[in-house]
Amino acid sequence: SETVSAVETSNIAGDANCDGDLSMADAVIIMQSIANPAKYGIEGTNENHITEQGKQNADIAGDNDGITNADALAIQKKLLKLD
Repeated sequence: SETVSAVETSNIAGDANCDGDLSMADAVIIMQSIANPAKYGIEGTNENHITEQGKQNADIAGDNDGITNADALAIQKKLLKLD
């Protein structure tokens, strides 16, 4: 469907789950992918694992250093308007 293709190509800064919206769920998937890569990493077994596009979107803190907890924190700060 059109909605799915738009979501799959989401390149919103911080949109780690590629749903087209910046939310707390993005911070959560980043932390899950770091803590449990077998389940939530790129090749994760969970149906909601992070994707390559999600990793690109999520890397908003640091100098293109990959996704880290700093990215999850940056998303939370942005959502709370603390940045």
